[in-house]
Amino acid sequence: MTENRRTGMVVALGSVAAVLLLFWPIEMPPGDRLYLAAGGSLHVLLFAGLAWIWGWRLPARLRGWGLWGALVVFSGLAELLQPQVGRSAEWMDWFYGAAGAACICASWNGDWLARTRWAGVGILCLVPPAWEGALFLTEMRAFPVLAEPGSVWTERGWTENGVRMISVSGEGFRVEADPVSAGEGTAYPGVFRSTACSDWRGAESLRASLFWPATNQVFFALRVDDRAGNAPYADRFQLEFAVTQGWNSVRVPVEDLRRTSGGRPMDLSSIRHWGVFLVSDSPFDYFLLGSVSLDLLQERP
Repeated sequence: MTENRRTGMVVALGSVAAVLLLFWPIEMPPGDRLYLAAGGSLHVLLFAGLAWIWGWRLPARLRGWGLWGALVVFSGLAELLQPQVGRSAEWMDWFYGAAGAACICASWNGDWLARTRWAGVGILCLVPPAWEGALFLTEMRAFPVLAEPGSVWTERGWTENGVRMISVSGEGFRVEADPVSAGEGTAYPGVFRSTACSDWRGAESLRASLFWPATNQVFFALRVDDRAGNAPYADRFQLEFAVTQGWNSVRVPVEDLRRTSGGRPMDLSSIRHWGVFLVSDSPFDYFLLGSVSLDLLQERP
């Protein structure tokens, strides 16, 4: 096998491996911080690797910013298409991929750049876990606030069911019906969030506010889980409440949270996630979720 054919085989196999990694329907917990950090670092390495193997096959005039532009477009298209195979679109992954490719594409000319390109890639791989760690610590410091519209740390950690959610500062979390999911008849559309601080034993009550724009009355549910996964109704706490047009407030005493709907004692020292979802089978364009927080007792155990 000639050197040219061998190089072409490496490029082909590397490209196929990259496509498989980007589009294989891996089931990961949405919003999981370790998954987000690992995924960001993997995107740095993946697109740095693609820039490396593709660059060797291209003329010198194309292996720099021309190649980088092509990889930026490819990374963006991959993120757009990933929801079609059960993956989530993460625009931070697009950024990490573009940055990883830039480390290679910017270093083809110049010996000192070539010698340090992989050191730059290694440093970039540390950025995703550092960023996720910083957001986690910020959320821990914000406790007993569980979600605050407009705050950076609140952008992470959500799972959406049949909806699309954006945080709008001064308005709330705007939860919009997802036309694709709505067409499939998604039941109980809503949003769910994992907790950074899982110890709720020092809390007195849980508060949430919700805006309903329509004139009809509907029922929502507030859910709290002390176990991972999608626990059945009897194995989680769930409170249903009526919502009318305008802003609505709900307060749940922690005494009520001490038992699941089936009567099992809840482990308030290990709350995994909570969520708000629409129970009524009623079409909607959007609703707003306001700040969600705990009222703490004066002394924590």
